[in-house]
Amino acid sequence: MKAIRKNSIFVFFMMIILLTGLLVLSAKIPQSFIKENVQESAKYLCDGELFGQVTDGVRGSRIDRYADSILLAIAWQYDSTHPLRSVMRSAYYYTEYRNENENLLEAVANDYGANRQYMRYWHGSIAIVRPLLVFFSLPGIYLVNGVILAVLVVWLLAILIKNRLYVPAIGVAAGLAMTASWYVPLSLEYTWTYLLMLLLSIIGVKLALRENRNCPGIFFLIGGIVTNYLDFLTTETLTLTVPLLLILWVDIHRNGNSSGRSLLSKAGKAALNWGFGYVGMWVMKWVLAAIVLQENVMPYIAEHIGERIGGDIGIGPGQYIIGAVCNNVKCLFPFGYGGAGMFAGMVLLLIVAYVGYVYHKKHICPEHILLYVLIGLLPYIRYIVLHNHSYLHCFFTYRAQMATILAIVLILEELTDWRWFSHENAGKRKP
Repeated sequence: MKAIRKNSIFVFFMMIILLTGLLVLSAKIPQSFIKENVQESAKYLCDGELFGQVTDGVRGSRIDRYADSILLAIAWQYDSTHPLRSVMRSAYYYTEYRNENENLLEAVANDYGANRQYMRYWHGSIAIVRPLLVFFSLPGIYLVNGVILAVLVVWLLAILIKNRLYVPAIGVAAGLAMTASWYVPLSLEYTWTYLLMLLLSIIGVKLALRENRNCPGIFFLIGGIVTNYLDFLTTETLTLTVPLLLILWVDIHRNGNSSGRSLLSKAGKAALNWGFGYVGMWVMKWVLAAIVLQENVMPYIAEHIGERIGGDIGIGPGQYIIGAVCNNVKCLFPFGYGGAGMFAGMVLLLIVAYVGYVYHKKHICPEHILLYVLIGLLPYIRYIVLHNHSYLHCFFTYRAQMATILAIVLILEELTDWRWFSHENAGKRKP
């Protein structure tokens, strides 16, 4: 255990050095190299709505160009002569009388300097976006991300199907469909956790098939670190829950690990390592910012935490929490597509419940089901804890429920004796 802890701490600090270095290197790119594409991107953002819906009346199709405008504004203001300071401050040009897309366009067109910090996040995706801005404007970057997302989806499903992991493949496909993943590449903010979740799932399944015992340790530690580095507080739990569910399924059905205590220990170790990486990375950003900038950053941090957990929109705490959960559920496909979508969703739930109840196994393993339930509930715990953020931003936080959908599929498999279906079909084929 001591060796594992030493290895984890070593990896943690090496990742901080590596990831900070990548941001600093991206900041070294001169503004002149990206000016044309940033200006084109700003015009593109100004031509559309900051919070437009791709499909009318469907909240889950809402695209957040507000966050993308801020991200590009920070990327634009990186200073190649003082790269570390500009990375730590993460500042951009702001006015109260214009939207963020308009502020971005004004800043680029008139060479306005930054006047507002956003140091509480790493904004690590700029290490990817800023080099891409040398070659592409924002629509081109959306296209690149869409292609990468599609390739990773096909790759993951191909691995699952090739290794006859049919039930997880169905769960992943259902999760991607019900979280409307086709909208994800249309916003930079939505993209990073999905790309990372798919990549971690691919690596995690491969490691699990090789019976790699260290999978929950360093693997999930790095996952938590990179999630915090890239993410803008969107669907961060995806990078823990989806890979973990797939790894546990392989452990149970391929590696013969049916011990509930062993599996719970493995899941707990994975969650602790991911959580340490995620929270530790955030704390290190604040510590590094305070050291590099020589100022007290805690007032900004306290304001940020209070805003995400609390807030006041004129309703009681109970309504706030229930609304946060319900709003996120309603955004799922097909529930968010009007009355017909809600009806289709309820029918789907009834079919799942019917199959699990009528065709249940005689010998059910409650430990496996409990494990899937606990992981599947993590998004809702997140919605309750960060109820203000989840209530107001349900149009993208709802996608964390991909893990819940995958968990439901895995639970249905545990409950159902599929031989009953084959027996019935065999009986129907008899003359």
